[in-house]
Order: sequence, then C-alpha cells, then structure tokens
Amino acid sequence: MIQFFTGLLIFGAIAITAAKADDSELEIIAIVSTPGIDTYKTIFDEAANKWRKAAALGHVSITVIGQDPIPEGEQANDAKLLQQAIKNSAAPELWIVLIGHGSFDGRDAKFNARGPDFTDNEFAAWLANRKGDTTVINTTSASGSFLSELSGPNRIIITATQNEGELDYARFGNYFPDAIAGASGADLDNDGQVSLLESFIFASKEVARFYENEGRIATEHALIDDNGDGKGSRAEWYEGTTATRVVADSAEPDGELAGQRVLVKNDFERRLTVEQRKERDALERRVKQLRRQRDSLEEEAYYTELESLLLRLAKIYEDVGDS
Repeated sequence: MIQFFTGLLIFGAIAITAAKADDSELEIIAIVSTPGIDTYKTIFDEAANKWRKAAALGHVSITVIGQDPIPEGEQANDAKLLQQAIKNSAAPELWIVLIGHGSFDGRDAKFNARGPDFTDNEFAAWLANRKGDTTVINTTSASGSFLSELSGPNRIIITATQNEGELDYARFGNYFPDAIAGASGADLDNDGQVSLLESFIFASKEVARFYENEGRIATEHALIDDNGDGKGSRAEWYEGTTATRVVADSAEPDGELAGQRVLVKNDFERRLTVEQRKERDALERRVKQLRRQRDSLEEEAYYTELESLLLRLAKIYEDVGDS
C-alpha cells in the first residue's frame, strides 16, 4: 500500500494503539478438485486448510467445496455447488479460489471438479451477472485461458499457468495461501500486510526457486490481470511491487488494484472505514496514473491535480490517526 507522508504532507508517524473490529466486506469461496490419487489429495487438502487458516486470521468468511463426503446414493456435482454459492453471495468483494487439477482437451480448459468438470466459459457465465469486486485465483494446471475469459472491470484474475498448454501439476497453489496469510518475505513493501499482488509475486518466485533447485525446466508461469485487458503480466515484470514492463506501450500496468487487496489487514488498515478505504484506494490509483501521464500534461495542470490528490489522501490519514 502506498502511504503519502512526504514533503508538505508529513504529519509525523501515526501511532496506532488499538484497532476497531474489522468491517470486512470480503467473502471467500474455495473449491477443491478431484485428486486422482492419494498423494494429490493430501496436497490439495493442505492447500484448502491453509486458506481456512488465512481466512481466520483475516476474520473473513470462507466456504470450501469439494471436501465434504458425498452422501450415499448421490452423485457428486461440485460445479453446481460452486455456481450456487456464487449466485447466493451478496458480498461486495468476493474471492474465488480454485485448488487442484485443471486440464485441456485440445478445445476446452477445465477445472476437474468432483462430478462434472466445468470450463472457463461456463465459469465466466456464472460470474456474468455478479455485482461488486471479484477476484479469481486459479491455482490449477492449464488455467491460463481462465484469465482471458474472466478479465474485466473490477476484477483481479490470477492463474498458475500462462496458457492452457501448461498441463503438468502446478505448485503455485502451495505457496499462495502462505503468502496471503503473511509468510516471511512476502510483504515486499514492508507495510505489515500482504496484498494479492505481493502474494502473486511471492508464490511465482517460490515456484521458480523450486524448479531451479531441482534442476528442472519450469512447467508453469503464473499470470495476473487487473487492468481488464485479458493479457496478464508475469511476476518478473515487477521490481518490488512496481511494474517495470507492460504487455503493450498503451497498456495500463497490472497489479495496481491487486496491490490494494489484502486478507489479513494491518492495524492501520483495520481502522479505515469501508468508505475511507475505497476513497483512499481510488486516490492512490489516480496518483499513479497521473504520474504516468506527466510528460503529456502541462506542468501547472500536473502539479495542481497532484497537490489536490495528495491533500485528500493526507486528510484521510489524518482523520484515521485522530480517531
């Protein structure tokens, strides 16, 4: 998270001694695929349990589909359960986590649920009428095409692979929940909390480290998209949490929305009201956008708007510090 305490806006350190109860509007839905073999069942169950623990740390509701026993005489249909859970969610912010196996049959990329699989197109249709911010974290193999299908305004899409052709078991999902829960080394900007962007970068680096240590060629390359262009960005395109590369000269960088989404908030973040957080986030994104536009603006116009934005940001921080 960016904190603007420089120049004429320095107010000194704000001492936070107590945090009010979190007013999170976030809900998490996770679905675990069919494991295939017992080894993967253990791995996938561990990943789901990591998400449960992370949600508990963040005081956030989580629903996990795919682990309850199937009643005798009934057929599994976890895809239908996921579709219904999405439909029933009224949360302003929803994270959907796909854990386990994905596949590609040469035509469709699928999540291998218990019962019928579901494709990226089917999943996109389930989200088509959803209101509010949506994050999808698909940690499966062959997940890359989910990014282009799901990308859109107010959406953060993270996939373990860059395309549907990366078919081998993906390890990305083992590391991501560790990061979002606050794993050592994941807080890249040292603000006491770990964002979705930081988790993406951390997990990607851990995957790369695994393959390097094993002396193997990496078979998965994660992507993140939150600018709505459906292209995605790689973790190597960031220095810290700052994008140093974009897919095209005219493209906005990915990661600015994801960099503001956290599960386990620091004390200061918990003191912000929902309205303050939304305003702060919008102002910070506009500051970044304005700085990218600097060369195309008149100097006076640039500094006038920048000053206005920074003063509004400073007022939010001052109000929270006084509360």
